[in-house]
Amino acid sequence: MLLSMSVAVLALAALPGCRGDREDKPPRQFFPDLDDQPKWKSQSQSDFFADGRTMRPTVPGTVAFSRVGPISEDDWAEPWQIERQELLRDDPLLFEGTIADGTYANMMPVEVTADLIKRGEERFNIFCAACHGYTGDGKGMVGQQWSYPLPNFHDPKYIDTTINQGKDGYMFHVIRYGIAGANPGDANKMPGYAHAVNVQDAWAVVAYIRTLQASYSGSLADVPEARRQELERSRPSTPATPPATPPATMPTSEPGAAPAPSEPAAPIVSAPGAAQ
Repeated sequence: MLLSMSVAVLALAALPGCRGDREDKPPRQFFPDLDDQPKWKSQSQSDFFADGRTMRPTVPGTVAFSRVGPISEDDWAEPWQIERQELLRDDPLLFEGTIADGTYANMMPVEVTADLIKRGEERFNIFCAACHGYTGDGKGMVGQQWSYPLPNFHDPKYIDTTINQGKDGYMFHVIRYGIAGANPGDANKMPGYAHAVNVQDAWAVVAYIRTLQASYSGSLADVPEARRQELERSRPSTPATPPATPPATMPTSEPGAAPAPSEPAAPIVSAPGAAQ
């Protein structure tokens, strides 16, 4: 019994020596199997596989399904359901802006709501307005310094759905992937923003651009009555323009009247030495 207690006391006394010590010797390993696990780390090399890689390629036909476990169909799980759809990408119209024959879609495949337009306005002002201007006229602070005029979204060609530039799918594709250079290998004329603008936000930006275009072609009569009255009240009053003053005219002589005598001209005085 005494021997056991002595061993325990010595063990407790030795424990402080395991902390705070500084020396060149390797650290003490009480459970070496946890420190020296036989495992493979990412991007490391292995002699086990013929290609020498520890990271194995996916099985052919593998489809990304989700980044989290089973997802509910309830409303709270909507963000994860959207993420799952983005991983699957099984709808070219939604994710590429193209239809079955590979051409750009005329109309966007998402429901346009006030919330979608508001989201598009926010994303547009962050990522697009610097070049394209807050009204989409191509005269943003950066756009005005460009070496050539930037697109004006109010140009009729960006509304005409008979050509690519006027199609919703084209605008979506440009937002996500940019515009290629004039020649193969040239830098993009416009960079893609897929790294910052996801699929839903790209469609929201398209919806906001269409809203800007509609606002340019509309009139006050298109505004709902309640909102119209509010705008009328907030419109600054225009000061009345004073009547134009008729230009002064020289009095004319009546027929047969003698002309007014002209004043005698002042005598010219020559300075001494000046040429006459």
